[in-house]
Amino acid sequence: MSRRFDSKRFGRRDALRHGAALIGGAALAGLAPRAFAPQAFAQDAARIRFGGYVESQEQLKQTLATLKAYTDGHPGIEIVPEFTSFSAFTDKLATEAAGGNAPDMFSVNVDLLGEYARRGVLAPLNGYIPKPLDLSDYVDGAIKAGTLNGQLYAIPNDCIAPAITVKTAVFEETGVPLPGQMWTWEQLAETAVAISKAKGKRFWGLEDAGSNYIPCDVFLRGRGKSMFTPERQFGFAREDMADWFAYWAKLRDAGGIPPGEVQALANGDDPALTGIISGRAAMFASLTDSFVGLQALTEDDLVLHMMPNGFQGGTLKQHHYTYAGNSTGLWTKSPHKDRIVDVIRFMHFEPAGIALYYRGSGMVPASKAGRAALANEGTDADRKIIAYIDLLQQDPAPPRYPGITGMSGMLRRANEAVAFGKLKPQEAADQFIGEAKARL
Repeated sequence: MSRRFDSKRFGRRDALRHGAALIGGAALAGLAPRAFAPQAFAQDAARIRFGGYVESQEQLKQTLATLKAYTDGHPGIEIVPEFTSFSAFTDKLATEAAGGNAPDMFSVNVDLLGEYARRGVLAPLNGYIPKPLDLSDYVDGAIKAGTLNGQLYAIPNDCIAPAITVKTAVFEETGVPLPGQMWTWEQLAETAVAISKAKGKRFWGLEDAGSNYIPCDVFLRGRGKSMFTPERQFGFAREDMADWFAYWAKLRDAGGIPPGEVQALANGDDPALTGIISGRAAMFASLTDSFVGLQALTEDDLVLHMMPNGFQGGTLKQHHYTYAGNSTGLWTKSPHKDRIVDVIRFMHFEPAGIALYYRGSGMVPASKAGRAALANEGTDADRKIIAYIDLLQQDPAPPRYPGITGMSGMLRRANEAVAFGKLKPQEAADQFIGEAKARL
C-alpha cells in the first residue's frame, strides 16, 4: 500500500475503508522475522477466519501486523482477517452465526458474549486456563466481561473504563475550574455551561452523551441502579431513564451541549467528527479505548477524568468499572480451536507478539504485567490510560453486567427525538424501554 497511515490525517472511517488494502499488504510483506518455533498440533495446516471490530486505524494496523508475525513463524497457517466497525461487524456476525458459518475466532464484548454464549455459538475456554493461557494477573472486571454463569467464553484483549476526555487548554483559557474526580452530575452541567458562556457561540463545554450507553450506566449507578442486573434484566425504572433524557434536555436548553442539529454531525464512527477534535467542545464522555485515537488527531493536550460519581446531596462513590471492551472468542464448530488458542497465546504472552499487538495500538492490556511493560515502553497517551485504570483499581466498582446489542442506537434514537422536539423525556424513556425489552 503506497499511502502512509498518518493518525493526524486519517480517522476511523479511513482506517476501515483502507482495511482491505492493509490486509493485502500484510499478506505480502515480511513484517516480522521467523523467530517463533511452531508448536505441535494435530493439524499441520489451517485456514482461520478472524472476524472482529476495531476502534481506530492504529489498532487495525497493529492487529494485522501481529497476525502476520504469527503466520510468518508458523508455515501452513493462514489467518484471514475480517475487521470492520462495531456496528457493521455485529450485523455480519448475526447473519453468519444464524447461517452456521461464524468466523473461527471473533471479537466479542460483554453484550455480544451474553447473546452468543447462550446460543451455543461461543466455545467454553475453561480448559485452556491456566495453561497455556494464564490470566491470574488480569483485571477482574475484564475476566468477568468474558464470563457467563461461571464459564469463561472469551479472552480479554484489553482493559477499558468509562471516562471523560478533557481538553485542558480550554479550561486554562477560560479560567473555568475542573472539579475533582469525586464530582456530581450537577457540577458537570454547571461546568459545561460555564465553558460555553466563556467561549461564546459555536462552542460548547460538553459533547451530548445522552446517546451513549456507558455514561447512562454510570448515571444510573449513581442512583443505586444499573442498566442491567447480573441476571441480564433491567436494573432501572422508567423514571430513571426519563430523568436521563431530561438531564441532557435541560443541559441542551442551557447551552452546555450542542443543539440536536449540530450533535447529529458527530454521531458516527469517525473520531475526527467529535466536538473535542473538530474544535467545538471541551469534554467528551466515552471510554478510555478511544483516547489514543483522539490524542493522535490533535496537538492539544488531552487528559482523562472520571465522569460524575453521584448527585448533589447524596453520597459520592466510585462507579467506574474496568472491563474488556474487546475480547476474543472461539466458534463452537471451528476445527482449529487449539491452534486459535495458540494465536491468542502469542498475542498476549509472547514478547514479540505483545510488542506488536499493544505498542501504538491504543489498547491497554488487561494483565498487570502487560500494563507495567506498556507504561515503560509506550507513549504518553498509553501512560495516561494506565494511570487512570490504576486509579480506578484503588476502589473497584462492581463489573459491567451483560446486556443486549444495539443499545447505543436505541439511546440515540430516543435522545435525538428529544433534541429535535419530537418526544418528551418520558416518551423517549418509553420508546427506549420498548425497543430494549424486545431484545431481552
